[in-house]
Amino acid sequence: MKERNLLLGKDLRYSRLVWCQILIIISLLIKPVSPAAASAPQLTADAAILMDYRTGQVLYSNHATQQRPPASTTKILTALLGLELGSKKEIAAVSRNASRTGGASLSLREGDSFYLNDIIKGALISSGNDAAAAIAEHIGGNRELFACLMNYKARVIGASRSQFFNPHGLPCPGHHATAYDLALITRYALKNKDFQEIVKTRTGTIRELKTGSLILLSNTNRLLWSKYRDLQVIGVKTGTTSEAGQCLVAAAEHKGRTLISVVLHSHDRYADTLNLLNYGFRKCHWFKIAKGEPLLALPVWNGKFSAVGVGPDADFEFPVNPEQLPFLERRVRLEPFLKAPFKAGTKAGTLEIFLKERLLFKTDLVTLTAVPRQNWFKKGV
Repeated sequence: MKERNLLLGKDLRYSRLVWCQILIIISLLIKPVSPAAASAPQLTADAAILMDYRTGQVLYSNHATQQRPPASTTKILTALLGLELGSKKEIAAVSRNASRTGGASLSLREGDSFYLNDIIKGALISSGNDAAAAIAEHIGGNRELFACLMNYKARVIGASRSQFFNPHGLPCPGHHATAYDLALITRYALKNKDFQEIVKTRTGTIRELKTGSLILLSNTNRLLWSKYRDLQVIGVKTGTTSEAGQCLVAAAEHKGRTLISVVLHSHDRYADTLNLLNYGFRKCHWFKIAKGEPLLALPVWNGKFSAVGVGPDADFEFPVNPEQLPFLERRVRLEPFLKAPFKAGTKAGTLEIFLKERLLFKTDLVTLTAVPRQNWFKKGV
């Protein structure tokens, strides 16, 4: 018994050393995997934002909470509601009012019928205002009730500074959104697999059900039509009116990472968007936490081994821009020691990543190997 107490005291002394060293060791766990540059992107847009899809972390922001007319980027929310509240094979009829909607049009006629999924494609791919109106009437009964659904959904998502009065984004008093809110809505919408597939589609056709006639669709997002080294644009929606100017909500992938950009009232929305995406992918710090990577050794009481390696129980990767780097914080909580026997994967603590006091990631720290109980009789105790 005396020897066990000595071992315990040794472990406790060792645990204090662990705590003293932890800030040094933890910095080795979170590894930057790309360089940073100090200069922010140069844009022509009056309002813009760049957001990490996985974490929602904002990497660039300029007037991102300023309320502005969103033009046809409104249809992101319209299509999302159509996908969530309807089913693909529901038949949506085109009313007289919908067929007379101005602006960009699919030239739908009163009495036409389409599968709901096809009419959603028409709104997102070819930006048909008449298609957006048909979605609103089919889901909400009329445009006014559908606008209520839009605003309710926006609040649920967290887009609290935006207000929607129509499903298509044509100029309307009080109809406005912010770049930040549009990024939030898009981040939410991209979790819908059907939405993902539609917004990255370059061309397609939809069929009017009564006559069988086809309507050709061509995506208004020109970034989908070109290759940009290893950066792949995967959507999302353009918008243009004289009041709103050039608008573009975009999403792109690079090395398994996804970013969302929004530019409002831009003089060159495609150049602005590429500048934002390149800034995020190539000039921000990307940090990686690897599941099972040894973090430190934790003392073991009554075990065959006196210490055991512990590491994160999950993978995680996140970006930080150069200005945010000083505000990145890693918090670790550990058991002072572990009592054997225990299996590999036993919880030994937690790891939390904060940026400006906002929690980005939390995972358990677990033992990387099993440790059996010490056989004291074999040692002659």
